[in-house]
Amino acid sequence: MKWDEDTFGLEYDLDLFNVVAVESFNMGAMASKQLIANCVPRSTLTQHVISEFHLKQENKSLNVFNTSCVLADPVTSSDANYLNIERIIGHEYFHNWTGNRVTCRDWFQLTLKEGLTVFRDQQFSGQINKCEAVKRIQTVLVVRGPQYKEDAGPMSHPIRPDSYIAMDNFYTNTVYRKGAE
Repeated sequence: MKWDEDTFGLEYDLDLFNVVAVESFNMGAMASKQLIANCVPRSTLTQHVISEFHLKQENKSLNVFNTSCVLADPVTSSDANYLNIERIIGHEYFHNWTGNRVTCRDWFQLTLKEGLTVFRDQQFSGQINKCEAVKRIQTVLVVRGPQYKEDAGPMSHPIRPDSYIAMDNFYTNTVYRKGAE
């Protein structure tokens, strides 16, 4: 939060930042407008682990995570695990400005919100860990590796596709990683 305020002048506009870790969640993480767990004070980053949940009421500050993307075991987790957790939480937090406040006209503009959010989480990860050059090299390796393979295969599409068969096809490296470039 402090990094976002210092870097972009974007102060968090709520008193609460809710983090929920769910054992069985099919995405890595998701910023949600639905409240499914207790609120936690902004000054306290608490994890609530729940096995089942039901949507109850509107709340833009809620962030839902798969437990593997928010909880680390100090005995078995590697530095890479901690960096990934930091990146994922940062990404979902950044959606407060590039997601919750940006309403895409249609699904074809998904890369505007995801690409910009990935760009911001890349900047955050590089600056906060004082390894901007290393982070940039890692980003280029992702674009040159999985992205080039996707571009060469049957799932190839521009960052703003003209059509789709299923919405699942939109959540690709092209939308996230290439959209950030």
